[in-house]
Amino acid sequence: MISSLVFSLWLLGPLAQTATPSDAAPSQSAATPAAPQADAEKKDIAGEKASSPGADAGQSASDADRVSSRQAQAPAMPGASAQISRAERELIKRELMEELNASLDEQRQKLRAEIRAQIEAESASRLLEDSYVYREDKPRLELLEIDGYFRVRPELFYNLDLGRGADPSGNYLFPRPARDGKTLADVNMRWRIQPTLNISEDVRLHAQLDVFDNLIFGATPDGVFGPNDNELFAVAARNQAYPSEGGNWLSDSIIARRVYGEVVTPIGQFLFGRMGSHWGMGMLTNSGGESITSNYGGGDLGDSVDRLMFVSMPLAGHYIVPFIDFVSEGPTSTRRGELFGQAVDLEQSDDARDYGLSVARRDTELEIQRKLGAGQSIINYGLYFVYRTQSYDAADFHTGSDISGDTAELGYVARKASFYIPDLWFKFQSKRWKAEIELAGIFGKIEDVRTSALDDGEGQDISVMQFGGVARGEFLPIPSLSISLEAGFASGDKGAGMGNSPGRSGDVEAGIIDGPQFCLSDQCAVFDDRVTNFRFNRAYQVDLILWRELLQGVTDAIYIKPGIRYEIISGLDVWANFIYSRALFGSSTPSSIIDSSGELSGHADLGIEIDLGAQYVSGDGFVAGVGYGVLFPLSGLNNRLEDLDAGTAHMVRGWFGIIY
Repeated sequence: MISSLVFSLWLLGPLAQTATPSDAAPSQSAATPAAPQADAEKKDIAGEKASSPGADAGQSASDADRVSSRQAQAPAMPGASAQISRAERELIKRELMEELNASLDEQRQKLRAEIRAQIEAESASRLLEDSYVYREDKPRLELLEIDGYFRVRPELFYNLDLGRGADPSGNYLFPRPARDGKTLADVNMRWRIQPTLNISEDVRLHAQLDVFDNLIFGATPDGVFGPNDNELFAVAARNQAYPSEGGNWLSDSIIARRVYGEVVTPIGQFLFGRMGSHWGMGMLTNSGGESITSNYGGGDLGDSVDRLMFVSMPLAGHYIVPFIDFVSEGPTSTRRGELFGQAVDLEQSDDARDYGLSVARRDTELEIQRKLGAGQSIINYGLYFVYRTQSYDAADFHTGSDISGDTAELGYVARKASFYIPDLWFKFQSKRWKAEIELAGIFGKIEDVRTSALDDGEGQDISVMQFGGVARGEFLPIPSLSISLEAGFASGDKGAGMGNSPGRSGDVEAGIIDGPQFCLSDQCAVFDDRVTNFRFNRAYQVDLILWRELLQGVTDAIYIKPGIRYEIISGLDVWANFIYSRALFGSSTPSSIIDSSGELSGHADLGIEIDLGAQYVSGDGFVAGVGYGVLFPLSGLNNRLEDLDAGTAHMVRGWFGIIY
């Protein structure tokens, strides 16, 4: 209808223009002869129309054409009839405009209704999708799916022990060359396999296996470990033997790290078995599930837990996840004499358990991409809480050499330990901005800290109060450029040693690199019955050298890490990070000494590190990259007992592999 009205207006436009300004004032005498002729022509046409009652719109148009033709043949002497014709045209034009406007209004209303219906349908669809967001990534029903990667990492370490010598317990910051020199180098590899067996649409079985886990190239030459008649010297080896734990390597060729089941029910997911544990940014608990495209060729660590867990359907957009972790069962009966015997837990009071609950609003990667593509912002957050408890502990069983509870000395102590572990996490993301923060604490007590029932000091207790947090911000001025800033802190302890290796043997004394963060004997440099140093998860990577290789995790310190990343072309990135680290208490650093006043003291500044990297990722799964780090140690890493200053350390790591 609108098109026909527009066409009519287009026709009327040229017709209206035939009446010129001079036609508006015709002479009366000139108009008289033409009037009878025009009236006669109108009568002829009227008669033709009367004789053809079935004439269609096309015939009417041709009649109008004939009238116009005959009028054109008459002398060009417009008169009163021209004025009437122009007025009629203006009237028709106004009527057509009114009809056109009315029709446009009607079409606008219809279009609004259609758009409104479409939006409501999309909203309903999104609500339905959000209700089942935990099933969004469920694969199509293929019996077996295999994910994972294979990586190879060449590495070079120069002066990573900093040339500061050993601490009083004989420990170094990093392994040193077996003979002389400052350089260590090797090439290692890992093949990670993560199969998923889809029993049905709602029942799946997951696993994680590592083949040649960080095996060093050339580390298992045939004939070197154990008697071999074929080769006498390592240099003559022609074959690499398979790795064997306790034989020629630290672990077997294949390590089964995780296996767990997943069942989808109408009210949520049930997961059971040994699985990865991860929350928030990974500061407290970290599954180490990153690919080789992150953390300079991927990480080496990660938390695996024996867990029963239920993930509820979203309630008002929030997941509720209760879980139970089996931390330690104590001695078991292995029943070695039975071919297919089943081990039995010999005591219930020594079981250590985690009872946990998390509540979170968290979008999947697919939902994040959809929202960002629509110009929306993302706000995710959550609370994670764990209560851990143990009544008794078979202390001598854990330090013995026999895993069989039937024959080992158990040596029970009344541990009576309990911990409360809360963790808060928040994340905001838009197309150009991203901010994420995690805060955690550990509070509790242990009423008997003996590591053997034969030790003195029964009933000596310690308290635990620790805090930690990390925040990261990122800004993208253009899609290919990222500017970031990260800051982290972990509460500290005034006692000697950083506290990442509390099980390290040796006395707690000034100048040690690491060790227990409490000391209850009279020989202690500082009597300490409180453990207050928070430890970042070791799988949370901050840098290449200081926290990753030397101190093995952030504790008793703060750090600031600005960085920049640029995508040169699709798949090719370069980046640079600057990290400044400082201990909260100088007395905990390796520089600690007993000063002239008899107090434990030390320097707090740890170091400045610059890390650079470049990486290429192809569209078909090939990855190649290289990273370089340089650490400028500060006074907190000096060996003041031996008057040795720490020297600059360098590290180069390459990586290449295949993701599938």
